[in-house]
Amino acid sequence: MKIKIHFECELQLAAAAPTILQLEAADIPGAQNIESSSLKIEPDVQTEEFLDIYKNPCRRLLMPAGDVRIEYNSVVELPDKRGAFIEPTEPDILHLPTDMLTYTLPSRYCQSDKLVKMANDTFGSITPGFARVQEICNWINENITYQYGTSNSGTSAYETAAERVGVCRDFAHLAITFCRAMNIPARYVSGYCLGLQPPDLHAFFHAYIDGRWVVFDATERQPRPALIQIAAGRDAADCAWSTFYGNGSTRSMQVDVTEIEEEE
Repeated sequence: MKIKIHFECELQLAAAAPTILQLEAADIPGAQNIESSSLKIEPDVQTEEFLDIYKNPCRRLLMPAGDVRIEYNSVVELPDKRGAFIEPTEPDILHLPTDMLTYTLPSRYCQSDKLVKMANDTFGSITPGFARVQEICNWINENITYQYGTSNSGTSAYETAAERVGVCRDFAHLAITFCRAMNIPARYVSGYCLGLQPPDLHAFFHAYIDGRWVVFDATERQPRPALIQIAAGRDAADCAWSTFYGNGSTRSMQVDVTEIEEEE
């Protein structure tokens, strides 16, 4: 499957500000292959490409003052079929790879230490592994109302569990929090989604089961046709599409994700 991504936005800055951008799809061997990619910023500025501590592709630049337009285009190839699970079991914490341990701990938006009792009461009797994580997604989908404008950049999983409303970011944070409360490593993922309505950037998550990261999306009961990863981290604080070291605002944003029809 080949996916075409188009992202554009208009920003306004009162003064030039150092900025980090995370909006380009990651090149992940065996999972998603970047066939083409271009990023255009007007007015034209120099950017420095780098990988952050989570190996996410980033760009650092001095965003100019005034009106700024960003356009990103990419073609991403995804595997036609996902591999079947052999033993989708939960990890043994004692023998977990050391780089996974950080994803078992509470973080800024995923206060898993506050929801241990709720997680155990709700999911403790579910078969460990894939079934448990899927049940976490199903529970969130059934019990949390998806509604724009009901949360903000400071909303945490603990608040979402109490208020029972949010958007994709909040759904992902709550799922991650429940997983970590059950000692399942989980991480936040920002990305693009085929078929998302209305089109926008999307948030989903990975759970570490069967010795690998497995993709889940708590906003839908059925698997999405395609999810393309931009960045992964402890929570949304690690995956913001833009970080201004100064004052900046987004005036407009457009995201288009379409499947490229293969020729016979």
